[in-house]
Amino acid sequence: MNEAIERVVGDIYRYDEAGARLIERLQLQSRWNMEDIERLRSGVTLMASVRATDSSARSRDLTRIMAEFEESRRAIRTSVVAAALAEGASVTQISEIFGVSRQLANRFVKECRAREPQPDGAVPPVPSP
Repeated sequence: MNEAIERVVGDIYRYDEAGARLIERLQLQSRWNMEDIERLRSGVTLMASVRATDSSARSRDLTRIMAEFEESRRAIRTSVVAAALAEGASVTQISEIFGVSRQLANRFVKECRAREPQPDGAVPPVPSP
């Protein structure tokens, strides 16, 4: 297996792990939401409920986990684009991989090149459609 494919495989593993963490956190968030509803319906004030649950810490934690997931999504997109380009794929073919327009696929290629400098410092041309 070549280096580009190895990178895709590693990014898939990281993407899967980030997805599992996000699922786990969202399920926990759902349970907390139901507890919050019960607390509020029982007559606890909003401010007392917020203090009791440390909602700001919950929010920061969820934001962090979502950012990790999004970063893993960007990383896998970059590694897939890089591997596809290494195999000679066109922008049209890359658009088909992701189910997006050629314009968006072209942006993915440009982002990939910006994140993935070439070993010799050269920037390869964008493939034709």
